[in-house]
Amino acid sequence: MITFLVIVILSCKNEKTEDTEPRVTLQELLIRAQPGDTIRIGKGLHTFERPLSLFDVENVTITGEGIDHTTLSFREQIEGAEGILVKADGITIENLTISDTKGDGIKVQDSDGVTIRNVRVTWSGGPLESNGAYGLYPVGSKNVLIENSEVSGASDAGIYVGQSEGVIVRNNSVFENVAGIEIENCIRAEVYNNDVRNNTGGILVFDLPGLMVKNGREIRIFNNIVIENNHRNFAPEGNIVGMVPAGTGILVMATDQVEVFDNKIVNHSSANTTVSSYLITQLVFTDPEYNPFPSAVFIYDNNFSRVPALPDTTRMMGQILAEIFQMDVPDIIHDGVFNPADLMADGSINPDKRICIGNNSDATIANINAPSNFKEISVNSDLYRCDPELIEQLRSNHSSL
Repeated sequence: MITFLVIVILSCKNEKTEDTEPRVTLQELLIRAQPGDTIRIGKGLHTFERPLSLFDVENVTITGEGIDHTTLSFREQIEGAEGILVKADGITIENLTISDTKGDGIKVQDSDGVTIRNVRVTWSGGPLESNGAYGLYPVGSKNVLIENSEVSGASDAGIYVGQSEGVIVRNNSVFENVAGIEIENCIRAEVYNNDVRNNTGGILVFDLPGLMVKNGREIRIFNNIVIENNHRNFAPEGNIVGMVPAGTGILVMATDQVEVFDNKIVNHSSANTTVSSYLITQLVFTDPEYNPFPSAVFIYDNNFSRVPALPDTTRMMGQILAEIFQMDVPDIIHDGVFNPADLMADGSINPDKRICIGNNSDATIANINAPSNFKEISVNSDLYRCDPELIEQLRSNHSSL
């Protein structure tokens, strides 16, 4: 068995230093941690055969000496599904690198108060199907902050936040993942100031059926750089993100009250931005509380550009776009599926539930009309027109951002 030691543990309640505390393994320190402790990991490469875990101890901080100085390597991991698994409130993990985990890099579950900052998660072999699914993975949590971090090589999502409430993902760099950033079944999430490039899909916001948290909503995606996310899809067979065609910039699927604004979205071979229902997947669901339709989606003030490119025909959606548009895919695609409950008596969409698109440089918009079997295509339809007054109102709501 390989055991590596931490340099020092500092506690805000019971100060312990290298002179008074014998060197112990990091897992032992996590087991012995008391509320309010800070566990400091020294410089160097620390190798582990098993995952590290922290359960039911509040307000613990795990910190290294910086992402270029403290590395926790799981290349020799022989058991466990994560590098670090936390089920505790008030957790902070910062200033370190996690590499080559068998499964997820850092998983935080059922926690209130999650901060992950200045953390790198990577797999040294590059983007491979055998890599762990998620780099940073808070799930079922509240008050989540992920910032100033870097993830590459995840076979599902670099940064994933699922079934959580009160989420901020900001100032991160994600590349060479299947999904760069994934927000799934979340309530009140903000994703901003991130650099997202060379993933299969850049930023994915969607809801799935059969989960504890139903019908995600109130999501804002803004001030991100989303460029050339055209990497081949290397997700293991059966993963939902395995359906995403390479060259997907931003995807909004089956989520309510979403704003996408002030982003730079450039050169995606399949589509710069897509809005769709879950029905486009053709997957069967039985969850009676699940709403498969997107609604109240506002896309405005973004900078779009795209050079002609052939969509990813190895995936169904890419095949459809290639057949319809060949290499000249419009910037914003909608599958044309609306919730029947959102239709007014005159056939129009309830203004509070519509998909509203406006002031996006010279972006083109296409309704590919899935209900017509993609036969009745319309481009730049007034159906999506966003009144200038509404856009101004949306902007004024963000004056403090």
